[in-house]
Amino acid sequence: MRVKILFFSFIMIIMNSLIAGNDRGCTHNELYPEGFTCVGQGTIYDPPEISQDKPTTTHRDSTWVLVDSLELSHYVEAGQGYNLYYDDETESLKHYPLYAEYPLIPESEQAIARAPKWLRNDLRMVLSHVSSLHQPEWASAINNANDPYIDEIAFSIAHLSPQYLSANVAGDLYGSAQLMQENAESIYANAQYLDYVDVVDYGTSTTDENYYSTTRYKKVDARGDTIEVEVPKEIYYWYIVDPKITDEIPAYIDPFIIEDNITHNNNIADPPNGVFWRDYFFNHADGGYTVLKDTLAGCEIVWDGTQNVNAAMNHAIAIITRWINETMSFTSNYERPHQPVRIYKKHIGRCGEYADYTAAAARAALIPCTSILAISGDHTWNEFWDEEWIHWEPVNNSLNNPLVYENGWGKVFGSVFEIRSDGWLSSVTDRYSEESATITIYALDSQGDPIDGAEVLLAVASGTSILVDNYGLTDNDGKYTFIVGEGKHYYARVDTDIGSNPTDPGSVTSLIDNTVNGEDYCFNFVISGTMPSLNYISTDVPEDMNDDYRMEVSFSVPSQIINGVSLLDDLDDVELYKHEGEGSVDHVMLSEFDFIWYLINEPFNAFNVFVGVNQGDMAFDIPVGFDWYSCFSNLLHLNNYQYVDGIARLFYYNTSIDEPPGNEHTNIILTNSPNPFRKETLISFSYSTNPHALSNVDIYNIKGQKICSLELTNSGEAFSAVWDGTDQYDKKVKQGVYFYKIIADKETYFNKMILMY
Repeated sequence: MRVKILFFSFIMIIMNSLIAGNDRGCTHNELYPEGFTCVGQGTIYDPPEISQDKPTTTHRDSTWVLVDSLELSHYVEAGQGYNLYYDDETESLKHYPLYAEYPLIPESEQAIARAPKWLRNDLRMVLSHVSSLHQPEWASAINNANDPYIDEIAFSIAHLSPQYLSANVAGDLYGSAQLMQENAESIYANAQYLDYVDVVDYGTSTTDENYYSTTRYKKVDARGDTIEVEVPKEIYYWYIVDPKITDEIPAYIDPFIIEDNITHNNNIADPPNGVFWRDYFFNHADGGYTVLKDTLAGCEIVWDGTQNVNAAMNHAIAIITRWINETMSFTSNYERPHQPVRIYKKHIGRCGEYADYTAAAARAALIPCTSILAISGDHTWNEFWDEEWIHWEPVNNSLNNPLVYENGWGKVFGSVFEIRSDGWLSSVTDRYSEESATITIYALDSQGDPIDGAEVLLAVASGTSILVDNYGLTDNDGKYTFIVGEGKHYYARVDTDIGSNPTDPGSVTSLIDNTVNGEDYCFNFVISGTMPSLNYISTDVPEDMNDDYRMEVSFSVPSQIINGVSLLDDLDDVELYKHEGEGSVDHVMLSEFDFIWYLINEPFNAFNVFVGVNQGDMAFDIPVGFDWYSCFSNLLHLNNYQYVDGIARLFYYNTSIDEPPGNEHTNIILTNSPNPFRKETLISFSYSTNPHALSNVDIYNIKGQKICSLELTNSGEAFSAVWDGTDQYDKKVKQGVYFYKIIADKETYFNKMILMY
């Protein structure tokens, strides 16, 4: 059977040779290889200063007692809302059901709860875009895992695209729970053989909601001392843990099958024929080659800070560099694979294969590593992390020499960028060129409002052609900034959900024909369409005739999550998500009668209105008899999610029962412990003499309504009863302030306790 597959793959490669040449350095899919036509000149733009209203502060006296609260923490999808309300029937605060493209199954909710708290919103966001048919596979990967692997598995799933987590056209998944588990377990297994690095776990899934892991490695500092450095957790998860490197599909791969140059998915195969790069690179060797694990035996430091990688150097970077060059030759044929294990099996490649190969080897050896790409220069290489990102290109024995391309090779870069595994690009041209400038593009609608998530293509003159050199996605301000090399002619176009500029898809606009070092260039691209807006009518705050309930909401929008499509991925239309700085939402309060119109964005009355803000505080004295809603709307954005964080509190005006006066008789003690309490509390009453007819303690809510009666037990020294926070029907009551009352010898005694969840 394998012979047939190999033969078929060989025929396919021959056919692909017509479109995939063997002399191109990079292996990524070419972006718009036909090029563009210039149709106009860009408009220079001076963006206005953006100001925010100062947040107001709410005030209340001690008569208001907290009776309920809701934690606010959610990524609000573009065009959707995040809504909570006062439920008049239960006199409590509730979340309105969240929008999800696909409802989360119970197993997914369980998986989210097992994940670290800092990962839960990311995990919820991606799983809500995966059908219930495929959610069980990924939920099981987390639910069936044990510490210390849960966080690594959860991160991997949370940061793979919904397109990857869903099935292909044949109905098959690209990956599996087994692959996620192997990826995580291999990190810890590989660490056992490496003397220069340890995996460090902070907390577990059962001891700390915000548990996480990272690595701690040894290096030689500038003074020649061997020191330990702990990797920031974001670097650990993105550049060691993530099972995806750049554009490849993370899957089990049969290294013997020739890889199709177009789909790059024909060699996906289940184990045992299919293998995964992290284990394969570290523990496997073809005949005549050395196992990577064995070459690193006895290595005690990651790097010594020098540029030397020759045979006399015994730091990990030098050893891996030599291993790469011993197992690879710089050449190529018509097959240009993306999968690291297939590259290993071929043992040949150009810079595209070397970059993928290097990243896989470094990450297998628990060294954070990423890939750097210069499209117009048709070149790619790597960086590893040692308290900062360090230039590294093993095929040329080049280490920490970022200007070698410009000063040694004579290259004049347009744009140089780092490509993260999910396809997010970050400009790093200033690291690889002594002279650079910035080009900032603003995408605006016909009214001058910013367009978020707009795709900005940056092109550069290449001979007589105009070719794509970089791309980005705009933030909430409609802004994206490129760092570019000097002395080149740059062009751009902007594509959005409400139009494009230029309108012809094969056209670009000229920006600047000769960039100058140190200059900052800014242009706006106006789109003919109009951004959506919330259709509210601002009204006065409804009058409350009675002091009873009050709702207070305090929120911030600490980040936005830029959402768009990766153009450099082996799967089509792969979505990516990038956390950026402060976000913004609209906030309104409204009645239950206006809420239905709010949901469909037909004209509605609203109060406590905040438009496009990143924080807010408000208070509302609630007229009883109706439900009232506090709504966070992300209708003002087309693509970007907004992270809403905060708290909503419900207070009751305490006039129904007066605070009990202090006991006049020092020989009377009425207490409960613990107080406040979560599960149960012991109420005890002691008296100098044995009181008559003492049998029960009564529990009341803050409105003076009797909740239940508890039978007292006489221990000889005191009377006592345990309350577990339930009413007379054994139903849990809501958190808040409660009173307990005892009548002894015709005297009434009160005290107060607080139930918290």
